[in-house]
This record gives sequence, structure tokens and C-alpha cells, in this order.
Amino acid sequence: MLRHRSEDTGVLPARSARGRRGAVSRLVVAPHCDDETLGCGGLLAKYPGEIAVVVLAQPDEVRFKEFEVAREILGYAPAHFLGLKDGSVGEDMHRLVGLLDRVVADLRPDELYLPFPSMHQDHIAAYEAGIRAGRLSMSEGHWFTPSLYVYDVAAYDVTLYPTNLEWNMFEALDEECIDKKVDALSAYSSQAVTGPHPINSVKQQASVIGHARQVNWAEPYSLVRGVRV
Repeated sequence: MLRHRSEDTGVLPARSARGRRGAVSRLVVAPHCDDETLGCGGLLAKYPGEIAVVVLAQPDEVRFKEFEVAREILGYAPAHFLGLKDGSVGEDMHRLVGLLDRVVADLRPDELYLPFPSMHQDHIAAYEAGIRAGRLSMSEGHWFTPSLYVYDVAAYDVTLYPTNLEWNMFEALDEECIDKKVDALSAYSSQAVTGPHPINSVKQQASVIGHARQVNWAEPYSLVRGVRV
């Protein structure tokens, strides 16, 4: 599935901004500051007024300042921080799911974006907790998020978590959006690496992914559940 802006194609997304019931249309769950940009930077730049981010791990002062610079470049609203210990966000899964439940219930998004459960333990925890937070529940006040997506954090080439996830949905981006993503990633100077690395070829990767779908640039996502209303 290739998704363009609704105004470009005349096709509405899962729920249009006019019909949404929550505070935001989309919510990105980021294990750490920089995952939101690396995985969903184009999406954040494309829908800045309709999207929010919740960060699980508490960043240090340097990383937080970098996050704020990246956020301003992408243009979306201030984020939510759960303040959990970096490297151990899933130490108490029951508490993590409860914290995410509250954020989701408050914002009531139509779409929830979770990191691919790669080899990093925090990414696995974020994915599992996000799936649980997106459950259908009999609890009063629980928000059932209609559509769940998984995003790619292209920093790992090995996964320790077998899944049947496939990159089957692609967000079409224009050059302004992809350039903002590149600029936002450059704000994370404390995480910079030299030489060949996925983080240093974001625009090229987006071009390859996009060209295979007859658009200039695109981000890949995996659709876990989609409900169109």
C-alpha cells in the first residue's frame, strides 16, 4: 500500500482530520530520543499538526536538547516522556503498558506507530507494550486504536525477534519532508557515526524505497491492523 497526502490523490487516510475523535491522528512510540526521527521523520514532517511522540527512555540533558532541535526542525508538537531507565524500559512490563495506556487514552489516536522489535531490548519492549496498549479491552476508559503500524529503525541488520512483519505500507514523501528528516537526524550529533552506515544514507534509502513504488521518496511501514471508518 502506498499512501500519499489526501489532497494529492483525493483519497482520505484511515480517518480524516475532520472526523477524528482524539487530540491527534497519529502517535509514534519511540524507545529513545532519535528513534522517532530515524524511523518516522518523514511522517512527522508530513503531518506535523496531526501527530505526537511518546518517548519511553529518559534522555540525558544532551540528548534532550538534541531531541528538541530535531522536533523543531520537523515541526510537530511537544512530546510526552515516560521517564523510564534507558536500556531497561521493559523491566516492569505491566507498568510500561499502563503508562502507554494513559497516553493513548488521553490522545486517542487513529494510528499507533511502534518500532520494529530488533535486537535492542528497549525496541522489543516498546513493540510488545505498544501492541498491548492497542488491544481491545473491556476496561472503562481504554482507547482502542483502530490502526497499528510498525516502523523501521535502520540501525540494525540483525533481529533476535522472529516476526511475520513485512514492509507493506509506504508513506510517500516530497523532498522538503525528506530533507527535514535528514536535518533533524543531524541534530543528534551525540549519536553520529562516520563511514558507511544507514543513518548516513537516509535520503538515498528513501529514494530507493520510493522509486520502487513510482514516487521520489518514501518511508516503509508494516501494517499490523487497519480499520477504515
